[in-house]
Amino acid sequence: MNRFLKILLSVALVAGTLVGTPALAADRTPPAAGVESIGTIAGDQVVVDRDKIIAAALAHNEMLAASGAMKDAADADALGAWRGFLPQLQLGEFFMRSDDALSSFGFKLQNRGVTPLDFGIAPTGFISENINEPGETNNFITRIQVLQPIFNGGMGFYGKQAANAASVAAGYKHARAAETIRFHAIQAYEGLTLATAYTRVMEAAVESAEGHVRQARSMVENEMATEADLLQARVYLSTLQQKLIEVKNMARVAGENIKLLTAVDTTLPLVSDPDDQGSDSEALAQQVSMPDFFDAAAVAERSDILARRHEAEAAGKMVGVARGSMLPHLNLSVQKDWYDMEDPFGTNADSWTLGVYATMGFGVQNIGELKKAKAQSRAARYMADFETRQARVQATEAWLNLQAAHEKVMVAREAVQAAREGLRIVTNQYREGLATMVNLLDTQAYATQAEGNLVQALHDFRVGLASLEFNGALPGPGMTKTNNPTPAGQ
Repeated sequence: MNRFLKILLSVALVAGTLVGTPALAADRTPPAAGVESIGTIAGDQVVVDRDKIIAAALAHNEMLAASGAMKDAADADALGAWRGFLPQLQLGEFFMRSDDALSSFGFKLQNRGVTPLDFGIAPTGFISENINEPGETNNFITRIQVLQPIFNGGMGFYGKQAANAASVAAGYKHARAAETIRFHAIQAYEGLTLATAYTRVMEAAVESAEGHVRQARSMVENEMATEADLLQARVYLSTLQQKLIEVKNMARVAGENIKLLTAVDTTLPLVSDPDDQGSDSEALAQQVSMPDFFDAAAVAERSDILARRHEAEAAGKMVGVARGSMLPHLNLSVQKDWYDMEDPFGTNADSWTLGVYATMGFGVQNIGELKKAKAQSRAARYMADFETRQARVQATEAWLNLQAAHEKVMVAREAVQAAREGLRIVTNQYREGLATMVNLLDTQAYATQAEGNLVQALHDFRVGLASLEFNGALPGPGMTKTNNPTPAGQ
């Protein structure tokens, strides 16, 4: 193996190593999540924790990992956009075999091997077959070429700026994806808490209805009530039992959604503690009111809005790329060749070539591409402007929803107290024969509805707090708008 072949293989090996370096092509495959990552195993079920679910979703969710991969791809594009400024190295090995007279003579000439016999000149006279019928000739060419852009009409400059803006946009998109996963994790947890609390309400209602059935049966046996009262109590109990089946199924479905979001694989059912409200008690104790005005600039700093703005910037830079394709291009080429007629990577002879190339292409297609780039730039700006205004509306809606949920909690708490007291009174009245079974069951239904309304209001309030953060109306731990992504190579 000759010296040049060793050098060429060494260069190829280094290039292959760089391409395959984990630091440059990081694998962001999320690790498997264990049950302990979302809660604590208690008997034959898992008691989930809100903060753990959020952390597990951010660490193990595949869609968030996919978003990170897309960000890496955009960073790679930003790094590759330096091609409009930096030289490009090309390595090549060519083999040619021909019986063409001109090609055969050229092969010999490149190998510095032309003799008078190749011109048909011999001591015995002129031999035309030597030049007209040279036979089959081999030629191996080993080439190293360096291409350097000198001027490309601004395509390199605007292309790099567009790639940088797209990389920053991808970074903000990934940040928004993390915020979205966090918000969905809260929704999933609160959905399970809602279903669990509903289950408690319905279990208490069923237990109370069973008591009504027993009481009605006893009174019928003592001829203090009619058979109709007992039948009504049984029908009401059956209705509550069916509702209990539905809410238990809701809890199971909510648990499966948490498993999906956090990539936890377990057959154990998930439950939550509805009494574990964390800081909700303090929040509920405060008066919730929407501010008189929003800081429009602050709402516009939401990650998805910033991503849209940088996408619009990238689209604007692509106009410069399209315009640059219509201008003259100037490129430099430096080439070194080695020739051999027998061995690959041979160095029998060599030559070098320096060239400067000026090209220009212009046509209807270029005009169309320029108009298309301008239209796409306008569309991106319009979308960014609309979504910025939409973000303000979403922030306002989040405040209004939270305020309404807070008021509903206050009203529902009072309603629950009144309903419980009313049920106690009517129950005693029925026992003494002063109220009918219809009165008792109606009062029981109102009490159950009041309990359910309180559970729903608490759920809406907790989700409303998370929605306030998610929509940029209230900075929270999920917001990453202060993290300014930097594109690769910048």
